[in-house]
Amino acid sequence: MNKQKILIVDDEPALLEGIVKYYVESQEPYELFHALNGEMALHVVEEVDPDLVLTDWDMPVMDGLQLIAKMKASKNFCDIPVVMMTGFMLSAYDLRTAMSVGAVDYIRKPIDKIELLARTKSMLQISSANKTIRKQEEERLNAELDYHKKELGVAALHLANYQKRNEEMLVEVKRLIPYINNDGMEIIRKIISDNKSNYENDFLNIFETQFKDVHADFYERLDAKHPELTPTEKKICTFLKMNLNSKEIAVLLLSTPAYIEVARARIRKKFGIGHHDSLSGYIAGI
Repeated sequence: MNKQKILIVDDEPALLEGIVKYYVESQEPYELFHALNGEMALHVVEEVDPDLVLTDWDMPVMDGLQLIAKMKASKNFCDIPVVMMTGFMLSAYDLRTAMSVGAVDYIRKPIDKIELLARTKSMLQISSANKTIRKQEEERLNAELDYHKKELGVAALHLANYQKRNEEMLVEVKRLIPYINNDGMEIIRKIISDNKSNYENDFLNIFETQFKDVHADFYERLDAKHPELTPTEKKICTFLKMNLNSKEIAVLLLSTPAYIEVARARIRKKFGIGHHDSLSGYIAGI
């Protein structure tokens, strides 16, 4: 059975020792950590991810309110329950202030052993419930993301097959050119031009929207790291993110594999990565 981790934060070593002694005497399977101020406590929180934090209010460097505010601002630590320990800030206004920042409970100093152990058990139950809920939510989101990734892969396959059939049809249409007059030529040119425009404006845009749903903020991160990329190069990066090869990308972008290879070389140069490094692997990490 994993021990539940408790972090105690106070700038008075004697008080820390007293609280640790209470916990040890209780013989509960707790793993105890301590810090002398909020700044030290944050480092411990990041390192051990405690199940419960008890913190003094008034401390040097970083006080209890600042510690709670920083924890609540963190996606990783916002669900950890924090109990405020105070011997002076006992007015209704003070306690409302602590609760509004994110404290879930408070203990008056001097610390009473029975009250400490009772509130600790209560808060650890809350912590355990929070972790269970967070784990279930993460599992649900991961399952949802996997489903959308599969959907996106199927959409890319359908898009490639659609475009392949479309190209074959246009080849057949072009074979009619020797047998028609100038007016007919104009009609065929318009059909080909409209077909390409509709494909780029409708199908590719729909696909990019689906891609953004699965890979949130990818384009923002790509732009932040490499603002020099052209729109076509960004599209190529999109398909490389999905592990498509040059031939598949060429079909989707109405191009040739040779052109895509040249474009990949340009992208590689802009990214500053060597020929022996994986371009797809680099993009996967963005």
